[in-house]
Amino acid sequence: MNTPVSFKIALRFLFSKTGTFSSYASFLAIGGLAIGVSALMLTSSIINGFDSIISEKLSSIEGNGRLAHIFGKPININEKSIDSLINARPKSIIPFTSGIALLRYGSKAEGIIIEGLDTLPHSITNINRIIDGSIILGQGIASSLNIKVNDKVYIQSLSSKEPLSNIPKIKSFNVSEIFYSGLQEYDKSLAYVSLSDSRALLSLDAGEISGLIFYDKDNTSKVDIKYPYYYETWKEKHALLFEWISIQRWPAYLMFGLIAIVGLVNLLAAISMIIIEKTNQIGILLAQGMPKSTLRNLFIFQGGIIGLFGGLLGGVLTLIIIFIQLKYKILEIPSDIYFMDQIPVSFDYLVFIIILLLSIILSLFASWFPSRKLSILEPANALRYE
Repeated sequence: MNTPVSFKIALRFLFSKTGTFSSYASFLAIGGLAIGVSALMLTSSIINGFDSIISEKLSSIEGNGRLAHIFGKPININEKSIDSLINARPKSIIPFTSGIALLRYGSKAEGIIIEGLDTLPHSITNINRIIDGSIILGQGIASSLNIKVNDKVYIQSLSSKEPLSNIPKIKSFNVSEIFYSGLQEYDKSLAYVSLSDSRALLSLDAGEISGLIFYDKDNTSKVDIKYPYYYETWKEKHALLFEWISIQRWPAYLMFGLIAIVGLVNLLAAISMIIIEKTNQIGILLAQGMPKSTLRNLFIFQGGIIGLFGGLLGGVLTLIIIFIQLKYKILEIPSDIYFMDQIPVSFDYLVFIIILLLSIILSLFASWFPSRKLSILEPANALRYE
C-alpha cells in the first residue's frame, strides 16, 4: 500500500500547479535529460546510418561476394568447377569482366574501370540487360567530361594482353544512361558495358571472364572454392572503411554519453533542491506516521518519472530531427570524403529501448543519493520553523 501513496505524492511534487520551484526544477531536469538522451540517440542513428547505407550501396553494386583468380588471371567459364557453381544457382551467380580503359569524349579523356555484365545491379539502373554498343557511366565521369545521355564516346583498351606495338583497340559506345550511386569511388570511375563488348575491349576469349558475382546471401563456406580461386565479400574488400566506422563508434558514444550524464547530475541537483524545499511537508508526513522508507521511495519514484519522461521526450525529439533530415536533407557533407552527399540517419528501436531503460535505471540510482538524508531527518527539526 505504501508504493501507490509514494507514487501519487511524487506526481504531485513533480507537476504541482502552484508554480513552485519543485515543478520548475522537475521540468528543467526532464528537459536536460531529454537533450542528453537525444544527443546519444542521434549519435547512434548517424553511426548506424553510415554503416547501413554504405553496406546497402556496396552490397548492391559489388554483390555479396566475388570469386576471382588469385593472380588476377582470366577464368574459363566452361571450366568444370566454375560451370557447376553457375548451374547450381544461375539466378544469383553472374559472370563479370573487369579492366581499365581510357574514355574519350571530344578533346577530353579520363581513365575508367570497365565492368562487363549481362545483368546490371538494380541500384544502378532499372535496365535489366545492357545491349551491345551501349555504355552506362557514373555521374562523376559524365560531369567531368560534360557527357550527356545519347552522346557517343570512345573507349580505348589498356589491356595488358595487348602488345605495345599493336594499334590500340578503340570502340565507340552510345551513352544509354548515367547512374548515381552516391559513392564517389564508383561514380567517378565505373562504367558498365555488355559482357561481349568488354571481352572485345579487354582482349578476352569468348569463354573467358574475370570472375563471378554472388548476389545471394547464402553461407558461401558451403561452396567448394579451391586454389587458384578465392572468394572475397564486399565487406572484406572494404574492411578499412568498416574498421574506421567501428573505431569511431565508441568514442562518439562516450562523448555524447557525457551529455546524458550532465542531465543526470542536473536531476540529482533537482531532487536535492526539491527535498530542501519540501522539508516542512516531509516533516508533516513523518509526524503523521509515514515511514522514512516510504518517503525515500517517493523521491526515487520522482527520479524514475523524470528519467522516463526525459527518455521519451528525447526519443520524440530524435525522431523529429531524423524525419526532417530524411525529408529535407538539410545536413549535407562532402561526398568525395564521406562516400555520400548527406548525413545518413537510421533510427534503431532496440538502441532506443536500451537507452530509455538505462535513463530510467540511472535516474532511479541518481535519486537514491539525495533521498538518503531523509533517514536522519527528524519531524521536530523539519517543522522547527513551520
